[in-house]
Amino acid sequence: MDPVTGAITTLLVEATDQGQEPGPRSDDNDNGSNALVHYSIVSGNTRGHFYIDAQTGALDVVTPLDYEVSKEFTLRIRAQDGGRPPLSNISGLVTVQVLDVNDNAPIFVSTPFQATVLENVPLGYSVIHVQAIDADSGDNSRLVYTLLETGAGFPFAINNSTGWIVVASELDREAVDSYSFEVEAQDQGNPPMASSASVTVTVLDVNDNSPEFTQREYSARLNEDAAVGSSVLTVSAVDRDANSVITYQISSGNTRNRFSITSQSGGGLISLDQVSYTLAITARDNGIPQKSDTTYLEILVSDVNDNAPQFLRDSYQGSVYEDVPAFTSVLQVSATDRDSGLNGRIFYTFQGGDDGDGDFIIESTSGIVRTLRRLDRENVPLYLLRAFAVDKGVPARRTPVDVQVTVLDVNDNPPVFERDEFDIFVEENSPIGLVVARITATDPDEGTNATPTPHGPPHALCGPHNTCAHPIPCT
Repeated sequence: MDPVTGAITTLLVEATDQGQEPGPRSDDNDNGSNALVHYSIVSGNTRGHFYIDAQTGALDVVTPLDYEVSKEFTLRIRAQDGGRPPLSNISGLVTVQVLDVNDNAPIFVSTPFQATVLENVPLGYSVIHVQAIDADSGDNSRLVYTLLETGAGFPFAINNSTGWIVVASELDREAVDSYSFEVEAQDQGNPPMASSASVTVTVLDVNDNSPEFTQREYSARLNEDAAVGSSVLTVSAVDRDANSVITYQISSGNTRNRFSITSQSGGGLISLDQVSYTLAITARDNGIPQKSDTTYLEILVSDVNDNAPQFLRDSYQGSVYEDVPAFTSVLQVSATDRDSGLNGRIFYTFQGGDDGDGDFIIESTSGIVRTLRRLDRENVPLYLLRAFAVDKGVPARRTPVDVQVTVLDVNDNPPVFERDEFDIFVEENSPIGLVVARITATDPDEGTNATPTPHGPPHALCGPHNTCAHPIPCT
């Protein structure tokens, strides 16, 4: 069969009984029925793809061939005359080579493709290797990869022959933090065949932005009878990087360390105990390398621990899946203290059984509540915790807050039948639709994770109105 035109070629097999090489059709040197040669396939036609005409020796293809299954067939042909006794020859071999046609589209080895890349990688950086395979051969299996509908300025390119996706222009996570696009693999057959797959690239943050104060300069005025430790103002800086934690410090002007600054609620709370100063305030992020910005504060003014910490919310709620690993962050509590110095420095803690019997911990400086061990929603679906914000004054002041953590379900329990075996007896003349048994199973999970789905033959264990114990439809 011609792979392009589809034309079928018939192979003519001929034989003589003189032991000569096959050539143009010749006659048996015998006479009459002794000279009639009959042809048959002896072996090699295990799948029945071929048929040979017993009289003419014409070899035909009678069932479709598949190059990807068998690329070559070797047939042994018998030539037998009509004499008595008949004489035959089975030394004839016919080799049929199957030629490939482009009947298989490329298949991607994994889809969708997902990758991450830092925003500061150099141009040409290899991000992810997308790969497809084609069961055909030759040009029919040679693949060319292209990106689809990416538009102008798209920051990625693909090597057309290898499938490696590389960075083609500079990335900026603060502008675009994720890219989703399609990649196509097309073979070189005639006509060509193609397949596509989706790719998602997440851009990861690096510390490429400095904190910036919301004002270049600050000023404040206090009455001369202001109490020691009075809060003067809060300076604030922002950082465009992700998950940036800004800390504040007084970098100059703090003669004899008479001033303090504490990082609270995203700003720097400044407390004073003297008359008039000009301070330089520096905000530093937590990136590597660390970046900073500086502002100046002019103060015209002086603490006892007379203020208890105050949480920003009356209570906190969070949720976490039961299968998360230990030390997973659940939520963050935050409190402020209007005092200054040690009186205004806050740490967070659980006390006694307020930590869910040891299932949770709280970071003393950040207030982040984390799991301490693996949770089990089927045992404890809800935790009622109590956290404390404690300042460092003498005596210390503390404020409690209620923390509610809901444990979310994952499908970690199989359904369980009420019994391992059931013996059911049914009288032979029972009417159709009679309830013969009710099989039930329970699952300690919740929601769709706890809804058993029956599996079994239809028409099993029918009840009234064509309902079944599981239920299974009946007729």
